[in-house]
Amino acid sequence: MGRALEYSNKSDEELMALIARRDYNAVATMVSRHQRGLLNLFYRYTNDRLLAEDLAQEVFLRVYKSAPLYESRALFKVWLYRVAKNVCLNELKTLQVFEKLTEQKAETVSPQEEMIQAEREIRVRQAIEMLPERQKLALILRRFQGLSQEETAEVMEATSEAIEGLLTRAKARLRLALADLQPG
Repeated sequence: MGRALEYSNKSDEELMALIARRDYNAVATMVSRHQRGLLNLFYRYTNDRLLAEDLAQEVFLRVYKSAPLYESRALFKVWLYRVAKNVCLNELKTLQVFEKLTEQKAETVSPQEEMIQAEREIRVRQAIEMLPERQKLALILRRFQGLSQEETAEVMEATSEAIEGLLTRAKARLRLALADLQPG
């Protein structure tokens, strides 16, 4: 118990130094710290839980392999999501998978409202699928992974202004594609 607590108090950068020395307790701590965020990212991107788990494992494998070369020039989270971005893009090229972006359903809805909501979710997913890849990725990182605009820019290796442009264009495309779903 004391060893787990000792590792949980370490920064990501300290854990990476330990992982570089092949410390498996540090690997376990890193996985437990970041697995949920990566699974959420990949699930939103692929809409497939098993694939999301495989992709998260691939990211942790890359983290393990690259630990000896890791230099903390940027926040660890930015570096980790950059690795995740590359895994996502590689997966898209080979499997042509898409993300799922949906809003939470209200707690009590009638069957008719549930059907309308399901139809909306399908339409939103379809609209998102039509976005260019960089717009989709920027939207996921910003909206669903909670990264700041600056962190999203670092992950995507772009300027903050470029990310703002991607998000603006993505929202405009979505607004246009979903105009009939908007009130008034």
